[in-house]
Amino acid sequence: MKHLLSALLASCLLISCASKDLDRCAPGTPAIKVAQAVECKHPDGKFTLPAGIYQPEAQSSKGIYYVAPERLKTSGIIRQGHERGGLFIANEGWQWAWIGHPGFEVEENKTSILGKRGILMPTVYKFEPFVKVTKVKSR
Repeated sequence: MKHLLSALLASCLLISCASKDLDRCAPGTPAIKVAQAVECKHPDGKFTLPAGIYQPEAQSSKGIYYVAPERLKTSGIIRQGHERGGLFIANEGWQWAWIGHPGFEVEENKTSILGKRGILMPTVYKFEPFVKVTKVKSR
């Protein structure tokens, strides 16, 4: 039993070290602006991305998580159909919507066994249509 627990702990630590892929955005990372609200559809439902300024919250090696100025309106019943989220813009330019708390993962879970891949990692959704965004200066 001791060997099994030791092996499990070692595996968790190795996974934690290998998956630290979420960090704070670099200072000066510009925010983005969505000029008008966009209703988006994905395989599991739909949501509305609100118009406004989306601030950079976290980044991974693949792109940047921008948090919406207000909660996303979703087709779900959890949290009365309003979820914290925003847009993930990949380095290549493609987009995913996300729901979750990437900033919390960066700040609060640096020393957890799961590292920066904790239980509140954002859930991403491939959606249509493509959302037109413009870069703006961060505040």
